[in-house]
Amino acid sequence: MSKVKLDGVSKVYNNGYHAVSDISLEIQDGEFMVLVGPSGCAKSTMLRMVAGLESITSGQLTIGDTICNDLPPKDRGIAMVFQNYALYPHMTTYENMAFGLETAKKSKLEIERRVSEAAELLEITELLARKPKQMSGGQRQRVALGRAMVRKPDVFLFDEPLSNLDAKLRVSMRMRITRLHQKLKDSGYPATMIYVTHDQVEAMTMGDRVCILNHGQIMQVDTPMNVYHKPKNRFVAEFIGSPAMNMLSAQVVKSNGQWGVDFGGKWLVLPSGRQAQAEMWLDKKVHVGARPEHLNLHFEPSVDRLAADVEAIEELGSEVYLHLTVLGRTVVCKQSDQAPLPMVATRCFIELTMEKCHLFDDATENNLFYS
Repeated sequence: MSKVKLDGVSKVYNNGYHAVSDISLEIQDGEFMVLVGPSGCAKSTMLRMVAGLESITSGQLTIGDTICNDLPPKDRGIAMVFQNYALYPHMTTYENMAFGLETAKKSKLEIERRVSEAAELLEITELLARKPKQMSGGQRQRVALGRAMVRKPDVFLFDEPLSNLDAKLRVSMRMRITRLHQKLKDSGYPATMIYVTHDQVEAMTMGDRVCILNHGQIMQVDTPMNVYHKPKNRFVAEFIGSPAMNMLSAQVVKSNGQWGVDFGGKWLVLPSGRQAQAEMWLDKKVHVGARPEHLNLHFEPSVDRLAADVEAIEELGSEVYLHLTVLGRTVVCKQSDQAPLPMVATRCFIELTMEKCHLFDDATENNLFYS
């Protein structure tokens, strides 16, 4: 069993700074969990506490059935892959991968078998005789991954392992890591993986579940698609997605027997599925959140459309981003490259797909319709 459980875990430094505040998180056996958030949100601190490189101030950490708060890193059944590879420069790939097994007193035959299997799986067999300076960044990162693999840990820990690679290599390596996770599952060795990143693309494409952090607290834990389509609060809504979700100030109102949102004189009806829920939010100040793909562009005014002034246009091949000023705020509207486009410094009109929009309470920033 390689389930990882954090129960009310906190980290307070000697100067009184609360880096992690009462976090509870359960990572299932064989799960790929991604910890994501902005710089300083404590995702690396959490990873280091699991690894045993950072002490726990309060709460309990369990790996499998073992309480690990005071257990040395070497006894936790974990292996860590770092951002800077951490390879010995004077050793070959084979020697780097074999080093941990040699110190663990494994037999020569066992070491050769494990290194060979890992090298074949990672497609680095031809690199076994090379030293780190003779390899590219992507090759070095695969060697670092192989060094972790040969130990056959219960839990793999990744601390922003791809941040030093160029864009093309990052795409290649994240596919390799996700394939590796699946291959280990298929082989009957479902190693748990905890992956730290600030890159939301990595989080969305790699994780079985995503844990979004901010200021040492968990904002939401869910599948990648759920955090995108069903954000729990405004922070998650604006952090996940590129470009970010658009936010427009409004107020929940009722008119002619229907519930809607008032944008300071412009009133839009809430979808029928939200009408019954809206009663408790009467007169609440909210922000209406809409993804760029949920804004529909028009060239003529209508009762259900908001005026928009075109500030800039970004043409990105198959899609186009329009930067618009709506109700005094900048919003981004995503369009196909085949769609007719307005000119910069002209006026157009946008229609919100209200069935896809979210309402965030101004006071708590929680999604009013989150469930």
